[in-house]
Amino acid sequence: MSTFNPNPPKPIPQTDSIIPESVKTILVFVLLLAVVFLLINGHLSQKANEEKMARMSDEIKVLEKVNKINESTLNSQIANLKTDLEGAQQAVGHAKAELQKTAQHFQEEGRKTKTELSAAIANKADTSQVDAQVQAVKTDAESKFGQVNTEVGGVKTQVNTVKADLENTRRDLEGTQRQLLDVRDTLTAAVAKNSSELSQLRLKGERDYVEFTLQKKNEITKVEDIRLVLTKTDEKKGKFDLKILVDDSQLVKKDRAINEPMQFLVGHNRVRYEVVINWVQKNKAGGYISIPKDKALSAERSK
Repeated sequence: MSTFNPNPPKPIPQTDSIIPESVKTILVFVLLLAVVFLLINGHLSQKANEEKMARMSDEIKVLEKVNKINESTLNSQIANLKTDLEGAQQAVGHAKAELQKTAQHFQEEGRKTKTELSAAIANKADTSQVDAQVQAVKTDAESKFGQVNTEVGGVKTQVNTVKADLENTRRDLEGTQRQLLDVRDTLTAAVAKNSSELSQLRLKGERDYVEFTLQKKNEITKVEDIRLVLTKTDEKKGKFDLKILVDDSQLVKKDRAINEPMQFLVGHNRVRYEVVINWVQKNKAGGYISIPKDKALSAERSK
C-alpha cells in the first residue's frame, strides 16, 4: 500500500550560463578560423621551404658544374703550357745544335783558309809575283765592272724608252675615254620619254629611231639587226631585266629603270646603238632603239 507524500520533491532549477550562446558560437567560429589559418600557413611555409631547398639544390649543381668546367679548363691550360714548354725546349735544343754546327763550320773554314794561305806563301818565290797576280786580278775586276756599268746604262735607256711609250699610250687612252664619254653624254641627253619627244629627236635627222613592243617575257623579239628578250618586269617600281642578243653575244641588263639609256657597240666597226624602255607592264614592255644614220662615220674602231 503506497503512502501519500504530501510534500513532493521540487524540480531542480536550471542555472543560467555566464557566457551567452551567441558568444560561444562566435568563439568556436574564431577558433575554427585560427585552426584553418594555421593549417594553410603551415602548408605554405612547407611549400616555400621545399622550393627554397630545390633552388639551393639547383645552385649547388650549377656550382659543381662550374667547378668541373673551371677544373677542366685549368687542366687544359696546364696541358697546353706543358706542350708549349716542351716545344720551346726542343726549339732551344735545335738552336744549340745548329749553333754548334755553324761554329764547327766556321772553324773548319778558318783552318782551311789558313792552310791555303800558308801553302800560297810557301809556293811563291818572292812577293813580286804575288803583287803581279793581285794586279792582274784587280785589272780584270775593273774591266768587268766597267762592262756591267755599260750594260746597266743600256737597261736604263730601255726603261726610259718604255716609260715614254707607256705615257704616250696612257694619253691616247685618256683621249679615247674622253671621246667615249662625250658620245655617251650626247646620247644620254637625247633620251625620248614618250612618242612626242621621239618625234622631236627624229626631226634632228642625226639618228634613226625604231619603236618596238616586247609582248611576252622570255620571248625573242627582233628589232633591226639585234634581238631583245624581256626576262622580268616590275610595274610598280618601273623596273625590268632585259637581254640584248647582238653579234653572237648576249648582254644582260638587270634591274634597269624606264627611260634609262642602255648603250652597246655593234658590228666589227663598233657602232654605238642605244636601247630605251619607256614603259613597263606585267610581262610586257615597250620603247625604242636609236641607231646612227651614217654607221661608217659613227664607227668607233678605226680601219
